[in-house]
This record gives sequence, structure tokens and C-alpha cells, in this order.
Amino acid sequence: MRKPTGKLMLVIFMLAFCCQLSLAAASPEITDARATPGYWVSRHPEGERVLLDEAGVRQANAVIRQHNKTLVDLAALPEMITGNEVARRIEAVQALGDFDTGSVPALYKHGAGLTAYSYGFARKNCNLESLSQEIPLRYGIVTERANLRLLPEAAGWFESVDDTHYDTLQATALDPAEPVAILADSYDGKFFFVASRYYDGWLAKTSLGLTDRNTWLGYVQPSDFAVVTANKKQIPVADGHSLLFQMGAKIPAKEAGSGQLQLRLPGAEAGKFREELVTLPIDDTLHHGFLPCTENNFIRQGFRFLGDVYGWGGLDDSVDCSAFVADVYRSMGLELPRDADQQAKSMPDVTDLSGMSEEERLAALSRCRPGTLLANNTHVMMYLGEDKDGTPMVLQSMSSWFSFGSDYGKHYLRKVITSTATFLNASGNPYIDGVHYLGSL
Repeated sequence: MRKPTGKLMLVIFMLAFCCQLSLAAASPEITDARATPGYWVSRHPEGERVLLDEAGVRQANAVIRQHNKTLVDLAALPEMITGNEVARRIEAVQALGDFDTGSVPALYKHGAGLTAYSYGFARKNCNLESLSQEIPLRYGIVTERANLRLLPEAAGWFESVDDTHYDTLQATALDPAEPVAILADSYDGKFFFVASRYYDGWLAKTSLGLTDRNTWLGYVQPSDFAVVTANKKQIPVADGHSLLFQMGAKIPAKEAGSGQLQLRLPGAEAGKFREELVTLPIDDTLHHGFLPCTENNFIRQGFRFLGDVYGWGGLDDSVDCSAFVADVYRSMGLELPRDADQQAKSMPDVTDLSGMSEEERLAALSRCRPGTLLANNTHVMMYLGEDKDGTPMVLQSMSSWFSFGSDYGKHYLRKVITSTATFLNASGNPYIDGVHYLGSL
């Protein structure tokens, strides 16, 4: 072979350099046929087999509750609660955001540094001094998609002056028709401190309708209900507006004949709960009861979110990594904890990957079925299976990724994507090497 000339060597070098730049800047997102549900459904010939029947779902939920104390059996809450217990809950929520000390955090509010006055008032607004020794439980139904907050403060607190997406006060978002137990009022009278099915926090009073215990129990444990199976669904109600529901939302309902359901939708008048009856057809966005728990339903439901924006704590009317997997699971009746670090290790079947080599981790993953969760302390993903080349693939709501070439750095993607399970993590290692647990049914 003829020895390359100097000019040819320069061309080869430049091509290699450009290739390196291209690879360095490549997002983990997969956009070929593997980013379609059909590809994965076709690879699972037994994918329609029911994994858990109704009794199996109840048993799995019981196991998950045993493993994780953040899931609340609302119906079992006492009708009277001590002030000490409410104070403990409020302080625990403060601690989630490191807002349990007098030190003003280095955060930004309305584009300016958070002041000592703003921080002090938000803590004072928790109103701990007003708690009596015994507090009667009050009952509310969420009447619109609402933000559950770590402090009774509507304005966002951000880590950088120009950020609008990662509000450190945001706990999660609640769907309309969610029942909550009301434990306390804020000092300014604008918020309730509530217990929801999986999180405590502060909810704007304008997002709730107050009701009696019996009506409330009809939403905690409805005898008949519809489940939203789309990634999100707008349902029109009176006065020309609509209610936004996310996948897995449970709405009390009954059959109305001709393939339709009569939904009991929540509303409020002067703060008091009222219902509006709306009849809608059963279709691929609304199911009578939970979907069957099957491998293919994990796949199909997960792909309904593909391309949606990453929504920290449910902001931007969307899902973060843990809300994504939780919504897929709850569409089949399975209740997961809200936070990523709790989800996989609360499952009935848990594989602890500590001390395993990368080869051992991949071997353990290869034995899992679609829907298995891969989680560490900050992120969770849902397993799809291995592609035709044996590469393990996942669905995930990804906030950001890292490149390690000449453009080393963090890149925000903020999107639900398909990717391999071996894309590079922040340390430059295959992501599977940093997964702590595999969790499955």
C-alpha cells in the first residue's frame, strides 16, 4: 500500500477530529426503529400474558407499602391527629429541600437573590406555633392540576438566576380528583398542609374543594372508576374550561351504556366541593378500571410519553424520571413511591447490584422483563429489553447528559427518550455501572 502523503494525512486527521467531535456531542437519544413500541412488542411473543390479576396487584401493592413508608393509606388515617405529629410532618417536608434551618439558601426568586425576609416569612408561614394539641382531620378533593410545595410559597426558588424549570420548592403535581387529608393552615391563610397518597406538602387552597368524610372516601376508595391511559388528557367541564389529567389518574365513574362512561369530575364553589357529571366514550385515552398488567402494556404505556418535555416535580405539565415510571405503573393499578431513590428498592423483586462488575450487572438486567426499574439515588429508568444486537434498552425522562470529548460538559435534553442502558453517566462510565437496584414484580 502506498504511504499517505502529508496532505492526505492532514485530511485523515481532520476527518478523525470531526468524527470525534460528532461522537462527543451525540445525545443518548435513540431515534431509529427501537424508539417505537412496535419494535419491542414484536420481540415479546408472550407480552400479552397477564402478569398480575386484580388479587396479584393488591398483593404487590401491599408488599410495596411494606417496603416504603411514604405511601399513605388515606382511609386508615385517624380522624384526630396530634399537633406534634403534624409538626413532625411539616418539618420533615422542610428538610426535603434543606429548608429546615435558619440559614438563607443561595437561591433566586423572581430573578434576584432570595432575601432573608422572603426565606424567613416562608418558614414562618408554616405556622407551627398555631398547632393545637389535637387536630381534627379535614377532607379535600383536588379540583385542578395542582403543585404540592415544600413550603407554603407559590413563587419558584431556583439555583440559578435564569432558571425557570427546576423549582426547589416543588414536591410534585397532583391530578384533579385526588383526595387529600388536610392537616394544617398556613399563616397567611392561602395554603393547606395536606397528606396525599404518596407525599405531604403545601397545596394552594384555591386548588381544593372541602367536603365531608363519606364523600371523600368515595374518591379514596371508589367502587367504580375510569383510568386515564393517555400520557395526558384534557377533559372539558362547565364554564368553557377543562381539567388536565395525567396517565394513571383515577376518576370515579360508572358505565353509561353505548361504550361510554359517566365521570364524576371535581369542582368547587366558595371553597366547597361539588361534582360535575360528564359522559365520555371509552377509548385509548380512557379505560374502565385499570389496564391489565402485562409486559406489552408497560411498553405501550411508556411510549405514550416519548418526546414529552422533562417536567421537574410535575412542572411544565409533564413528568420527571420518577413520575414517568410511576404513571406507567399506576395505569395498571400499581402504586409506587414518588421519588426515584425509593422506587426500585420498594418493588416485590429487588436485585441489589452493589459490588457487581459491569458484566454481572448486564447479565442480571438481561434476565429482567420489560417494565423493570433501574434506579440509583437520583434517577430511574424503565427497561424495554435487549435489541436484536443484544444491547439493553430503556425508556427514561432525561433531564441532562454529559459529553467527554472536546466539548466536555453537561447538556440539557429535558425529554422522554429511548436510550441504551450503557450511555455515559456524569463520571464517563456506562450508566449501568451506577445503577443501585433493579426492581420488578
